[in-house]
Amino acid sequence: MRALLVHNPHATATRPAVTDVIAHALSSELKLDVEATQRHGHAISLAADAVGAGYEVVIAHGGDGTLNEVVQGIAGTDVKLAVIPGGSTNVWARTLGMPNDAVAATSLILRKLGEREDRRVNLGVANGRYFAFCAGLGYDAEVVRMVERRIRMKRTVRQASFLWCGFLAYLAGRGQDALLSLTVDGEPTHAGLRAVVCCNSSPYTYLGPLPALVCPDADLDRALDVTGLTRVGLLSLARLARAALTSGNVDRLGHVRTWRDRDRYEVVATAPVPLHVDGEFVGETDRLTLGTARSALTVVA
Repeated sequence: MRALLVHNPHATATRPAVTDVIAHALSSELKLDVEATQRHGHAISLAADAVGAGYEVVIAHGGDGTLNEVVQGIAGTDVKLAVIPGGSTNVWARTLGMPNDAVAATSLILRKLGEREDRRVNLGVANGRYFAFCAGLGYDAEVVRMVERRIRMKRTVRQASFLWCGFLAYLAGRGQDALLSLTVDGEPTHAGLRAVVCCNSSPYTYLGPLPALVCPDADLDRALDVTGLTRVGLLSLARLARAALTSGNVDRLGHVRTWRDRDRYEVVATAPVPLHVDGEFVGETDRLTLGTARSALTVVA
């Protein structure tokens, strides 16, 4: 089987020695080529080129940002995706049941490839960009943007960087000023939202070993779920975090609105607000269209 390993040497938890071990293990059973990303967005072109070159599987080693870029290049094709965790959180890999240890994940991937264990799953689409597990408009996207500006901090303290930047974003009031209006499958508009999170799978993220169930019923085999917040004050965010990390009953909170298993959402904001997909900041927008790409990706899982 012809395979391409795309690795991000700057991902939070990647190390050259570990990447060498992974490549050696993979090459023992696969016809393997290895490419390192050199810049933001590079994994997109590497994955797309792999499709044209006839590779059967692309193996992404890095964080969720690297994974998202690879997805852009192979979605809608027959090329399989395998994921080896190398970031600070590794949401997608853990959602697929991969070990959070890169070497252990490599061993599992080889077994699954040998036994042809794979499945076709849905992807989300946010303004034309695919996402594997989540997209966020507003406060959480501002947190992602602030973390991306602090790469050294992220590599040093990992997930704690998101907690710190979440506090900084709250103090600065960023991602909190605009009002968002949501239309669901053409139904009447739901106004007065301050932030929107859309999930293609659950969990939304992890805090250490704890899954954060912001859209607890989201599933790779269904359409998209959305959770909207009418308030993003410190107490409201703390209550949301507590519910997401303990019971998953976020819909019982007074400032939370939820929609499940819908094919299309449209969001209009009173001012441009930050947007992220799979934990990667992609810019600001005042209009967002969310949809489902059915059976768009084959994953080794």
